[in-house]
Amino acid sequence: MGLEDFLYRIGESVYSAGAKVRAFLFPTPGERPPDFSLMKRLTKKPLTVHEFLSLRLQVAFLLYLFANLAMLLLRLNPIWITVFGGLYFLYIRYTLAKNWSFFIDPEPYRAFYYGISAVTLAAFLGYTLVRRVATSVYYYYGYLLMVFAAVMAFRWYFKQRYGRDYTYGIVEEVKGDLVRVFVHDDIAANVKPGHYWVDAVEDLAVGRVVKLLVEDRKLRGAVPIRILEVYLGQSSHSSTEPKEETE
Repeated sequence: MGLEDFLYRIGESVYSAGAKVRAFLFPTPGERPPDFSLMKRLTKKPLTVHEFLSLRLQVAFLLYLFANLAMLLLRLNPIWITVFGGLYFLYIRYTLAKNWSFFIDPEPYRAFYYGISAVTLAAFLGYTLVRRVATSVYYYYGYLLMVFAAVMAFRWYFKQRYGRDYTYGIVEEVKGDLVRVFVHDDIAANVKPGHYWVDAVEDLAVGRVVKLLVEDRKLRGAVPIRILEVYLGQSSHSSTEPKEETE
């Protein structure tokens, strides 16, 4: 390999790396969803794109929590917590922006993960400060109460701003007086993805979209309990279909 070819390859690699960095820092909506090859092997479930994206955000947040706990135990400089938090925020922002059109109702997901991640970062940084000035265990008790109050305040705000007592499902089976519906992951209604049985109503057919009343159950999340409306349009059972169109 000549010197000219060697320098050309270096320049090409730098340009390629720069393009990837720019795409990460300034993401734009993609035309195709990720393939989720690793998650598919781990979950071994036929999840939709929307569910895989939601799962990716959940896993990223859990890893963020564990990493911060590890940094606290190792007593690393708070600067590392700040830097890692910044990188995590960039990743969350990239995941949401790049796959915006593949989420069902994406705005609540952005608000929730931005908000809870900000509270988490502030809590860990605050703990490093308390650890420096605390003269008794009551400092830690008081700080834990402050963090708990902050989490509850964010939970209240999110429910007031984005929370709702209904979700949407897709009719998969009508069996006598009961109907089985598939419900996507819905963070605004606090409903987990899955199949639910509810009482049947008129004008039901397999593939139709229904609006479902949900009931909040402590420590279990909300569950659909009754059909409120039936929409005549058919659904493709795809999480890439905007909810406005299915209605």
